[in-house]
Amino acid sequence: MKRLSMGFIPLTDAAVLIAAAERGFAMAEGIEIELHKEVSWANIRDKVNVGLLDGAHMLGPLAIASSLGLGHVRVPLVVPFALNLNGSAITLAKDIYAAMGETGADLSSAPAAAQALGQVVAARRARGEDPLTFAAVYSFSTHNYLIRHFLKAGGIDPDRDVRLVVIPPPFMAESLRNGLIHGFSVGSPWNSVAVDADVGRIAALGAEIFGWVPEKVLGVHARFANAEPEVLHRLVRALHAAAAWCEDPANHADLARLLSEPRHLSLPADVLRRTLDGRLNTAPGGALRAHPDYLVLHRDGANRPDPEHALWMYHQIVAAHQGEWAPDAAREAISVYRPDIFDAAVGATPPAPAHSPDCVATQFGPVFDPARFMETGE
Repeated sequence: MKRLSMGFIPLTDAAVLIAAAERGFAMAEGIEIELHKEVSWANIRDKVNVGLLDGAHMLGPLAIASSLGLGHVRVPLVVPFALNLNGSAITLAKDIYAAMGETGADLSSAPAAAQALGQVVAARRARGEDPLTFAAVYSFSTHNYLIRHFLKAGGIDPDRDVRLVVIPPPFMAESLRNGLIHGFSVGSPWNSVAVDADVGRIAALGAEIFGWVPEKVLGVHARFANAEPEVLHRLVRALHAAAAWCEDPANHADLARLLSEPRHLSLPADVLRRTLDGRLNTAPGGALRAHPDYLVLHRDGANRPDPEHALWMYHQIVAAHQGEWAPDAAREAISVYRPDIFDAAVGATPPAPAHSPDCVATQFGPVFDPARFMETGE
């Protein structure tokens, strides 16, 4: 029996890792997973980097930035498994959302909501008020890129018209309650937590901005991947079986109860069940906002790490001015995602390529052209 220490942040999309550890999938592969609940993505990064964790539930862009030496020391990481696609939302403070409603916009439409927020920001600027402050979970995260695209769709320059800060997921709702921020972009269930506490309103689902966005992954240090390839294969197989179990709606009630336990997310099971089912309240007792692809844990080849997803994330890094485009860096970003390890572990014919993470509507940005980006950086 091989014992592995794995870190996670209390988010719904830690479900596959938690289920693998707690529902016998890892044990069936001769692995005992010791779960470590961490408070921030910086903690996850540092503990994997120095070897205190064998691997972790990790932001895809974090793995790429770490491997490229962006924002921190350069540490080579490997992604042999994608834990989920989508699963995020943008939540705004009640007063900001109410002001958006006064513009007459249809706030059930994500592009219209972005335009309404743009009008609110412009009106505040005209009155000489301080810029609004929005939070993402980490600088190198799809959440940061989601809110940047949402703001731009409303005519808001995310680098000049507002303030963008970093706050760990578990602290988002309280930061909104205390008036420290005016909105945030985060993975579930923290959007729902803010809504149920009547401190925020969901303005857009991540899947309404990017159609098939890469989210959390299994991230391991390259030295672990090189030293323990057979163990890594067993871990990937355990996660793959757990992901199939998590995706099945028949298991969502059990999964929600498992995630709700104090050692995991320590939140009400009914809140977690709604996020698993992709049915979120936009306001307490208000209309549901549902999306069939809100959180994808397994289906349609979601678990196979797609190198094009890695390139898309590097494109977001460059577009957010977090790193200079270079062909060698682009190739290195692609190499972080390892479908070869996944294929060798699962032993199945690779699935058809996953859907593109492109913007759902042109209001949220141009279509990503991988070939053009590799050639020109645009």
